[in-house]
Amino acid sequence: MTTKCARLVLPLAGLALALGSVSACSDDSTASAPITNNPVTTTSLYSAAGSSTPASGSASAEPTTEVSAAPSGNTSKLPETEPNPSTRVPDNFPGPSGAPLDAKAKAYLAALKADNVTFMGDSDNSVSLTMAKYVCGAKQKGTDPGMVKAFVTASVGPGTKTVEEANTKADKVIRAAERHYC
Repeated sequence: MTTKCARLVLPLAGLALALGSVSACSDDSTASAPITNNPVTTTSLYSAAGSSTPASGSASAEPTTEVSAAPSGNTSKLPETEPNPSTRVPDNFPGPSGAPLDAKAKAYLAALKADNVTFMGDSDNSVSLTMAKYVCGAKQKGTDPGMVKAFVTASVGPGTKTVEEANTKADKVIRAAERHYC
């Protein structure tokens, strides 16, 4: 009798578990739940600034030069897009200084050029020189060479077609930095 009862109860319990799990997975209420109660709307730059012109479905070919600043009808011009010629770069600005290169930087860059190593988008050699400074600083700190190579490989990788080519270029960058820059 016990065997007969077990044969009946076990399949029914399995069926109940299967149906329960399927019904629990079928209700994904978070996928359609709104994040907020506010409706999502889009506006153009000019209509968001309080323009009296209603937004239309078609885009204008010419940009508007005046925008209504307030409902009272006061208008103001958009800001000028040209830089002010009297503005200077601050002395403590972290960007490229434009200072002439010293002898070790010139030797390092010449070694990279001789090895056909370039960094994608590095028209002013700032990335190349940053990599040399990184390699030398990491060497002084005793950083794991594998970690240094991984970082340098990631920086030369976008200009390469294969992983092997990126590894080879990274080796050349590290070698040139250690020989000529450090």
